[in-house]
Amino acid sequence: MKVLVTIDSFKGSFSSAEAATVATRVFNHYGVQSTGVTLADGGEGTSAAFLANQEDGHWETVMVHDPCGKVIDAKYAYVPTKHIAVIDAAMASGIQSVKTDLGFVDPVTTSSAGTGELIMAAIKHGATKVIVGLGGTGTTDAGIGLMGVLGAKFYDSYHQLLPAVIGSLALIDHVDLSNIATENVQLIACTDVDSYLTGASGAVQMFGPQKGLTELDLKHFELWFQHFSQQVDPTYQGRLVGDGAAGGIGFALRLLGATTMPGFQLMSHVAQLDDKIAAADIVITGEGQLDQQSLHGKLPVQVAQRAQRFHKPCLCVAGNIKLTVPELQAAGFTTAFSLVQQVTDLESAIREGKQNLALLMERLVPLLQIIGPDRL
Repeated sequence: MKVLVTIDSFKGSFSSAEAATVATRVFNHYGVQSTGVTLADGGEGTSAAFLANQEDGHWETVMVHDPCGKVIDAKYAYVPTKHIAVIDAAMASGIQSVKTDLGFVDPVTTSSAGTGELIMAAIKHGATKVIVGLGGTGTTDAGIGLMGVLGAKFYDSYHQLLPAVIGSLALIDHVDLSNIATENVQLIACTDVDSYLTGASGAVQMFGPQKGLTELDLKHFELWFQHFSQQVDPTYQGRLVGDGAAGGIGFALRLLGATTMPGFQLMSHVAQLDDKIAAADIVITGEGQLDQQSLHGKLPVQVAQRAQRFHKPCLCVAGNIKLTVPELQAAGFTTAFSLVQQVTDLESAIREGKQNLALLMERLVPLLQIIGPDRL
């Protein structure tokens, strides 16, 4: 029995690399041969997963502004031999920065400028290729803050220069991209969702409530995003796959010349995932919450579909499962298991994540030993 473990990070609890280490340690202890793969889908942990699959590379730390304008330290992965920088938008523009004890900060006041500052820092450091993972952000500004940092200039119908903030979205008539910093850089936007900028599954309506947008905010932001996309992207108007990623940062990067691709596609290639699935008897994947959003390109579903391609069973582990068994099987999973061992609160579940993962892996051992490769 050969088990391949490739689990996405559980936000605030453990990374993909830590998950692989915990699971393989348990399996190997009980004589179940296993291999762990650090993977990401363009969401939080993309830069760490990239480094884990490189022979060289290191972290670079710089000071940037978080979504609320506070100066923080943020890091990006850099591979000097290839002049490649890999950035998590969540490092500078993460959702953790917009939450307070009283709830979310006013979403109108937030900005993706910090992610733009990370990209600028990487370019100044010598990067000729910049990969940006777009998951885990707390901003919904259509990437206007990022674009402003990288040299885009926005004008109203009177040719007056506008600040690169959310409040300008409804006033913008045209954008000047003649002096952007990314002009001679290969820019890749790695998306972890397949949503458009606007619409029912877009940056505002599907993901806005998770970032503090109220019902009234949703109506205003949707109108602002529609106007902005019509003015600066008349051909597609933000209706390309990935434009809605990271509150619209995907859209902004495309305007700056980025190639948009699913983060999983890039990272699975880097990790040689297909070869490892082909060599395994069973695949185990997972993420913090398995729900309808997971079906829009999240890592576990992508892994399950790859496993199906090689006719390998795929088990999913999750902190919370909101999909029915038919939905799970339609997505490619054989079945799914919850990480939580008992009734608890979210804070405790996050704190005890690695411990619960180890316990669940122990419970899976007898099942794996009974199945065996000759019975798959």
